[in-house]
Amino acid sequence: MPSIRHLAIRCASPANMADFYKSVFDMEEVWRAKDSRVVYLTDGVMNLALLPPPSPTSEDQHGGINHFGFLVESIEEIQKRLELADVPAATQRPQDGQRYAEFRAADPEGNWFDLGEKGWTTEAPPPAKE
Repeated sequence: MPSIRHLAIRCASPANMADFYKSVFDMEEVWRAKDSRVVYLTDGVMNLALLPPPSPTSEDQHGGINHFGFLVESIEEIQKRLELADVPAATQRPQDGQRYAEFRAADPEGNWFDLGEKGWTTEAPPPAKE
């Protein structure tokens, strides 16, 4: 059964937002871009991606929730269901080391969601050895 395991939020300062979620909700950091413009957190079950504001040339100009992600057993099965729902097929996502989802699609109102068979990191890495 598909389950939501990922939520992405656009925010003015991902690093500051990460500090907020870590201090208020005890979330743990699982990954941070070298420039701190993208930060991934977890509560042990869900993965929360904090993304920078959209670029001025981006189609997506709103802040707040950007997309969510489903962990699925079979992307092929979900592709069939999307076709039956009369929405465009999911498209493959770049595999660049920053994204966990293999595919992205949209619901009938255009809300984006990611699809992943592998899932999102939900455990913080062990502390670095000194």
